[in-house]
Amino acid sequence: MLGKEEIKKIIPYQEPFLFVDEVEEIGDNTISGFYQTSADNYYFKGHFVDFKIMPGVLVVEALAQLSTILLRKKIENHKNYHFLAYDVRSCQFLKPIFPGEKISLRTEVLGIYDIPEATTKIARVKGQALVKDDLKCEARFSVAIVDKKEFEEKNVSK
Repeated sequence: MLGKEEIKKIIPYQEPFLFVDEVEEIGDNTISGFYQTSADNYYFKGHFVDFKIMPGVLVVEALAQLSTILLRKKIENHKNYHFLAYDVRSCQFLKPIFPGEKISLRTEVLGIYDIPEATTKIARVKGQALVKDDLKCEARFSVAIVDKKEFEEKNVSK
């Protein structure tokens, strides 16, 4: 449905920190895609030297990137907003992901909520990472959706 070049037009990521290769399906509140690992990926060179596995935080990052593709499709004028990590409510790493494995990614937006006294919204998300239908990671996290101009005025040093 969406290839890597189309994904890069939607979310502000590029190699080597883009962890979604393709979006296969987008629903009202769900999205699925995949990321193909390679023995050449930079993170396998040092994690771990004697037992190469994908860092768990990068698996969660892949789920977050996938979810922001869906959130940007749902939010009008999405280019005016930053989509930032807000919290990780729970996360289980059930099995490691090894070099060369293709990770199926699935996320569901559980809801988008306004924060009183702020121009911020919080999106609650649950996601799963699987390899050949074998569940490797499951996470629940939130994404803050903040006005770019307002956020940068408050938070960027001048």
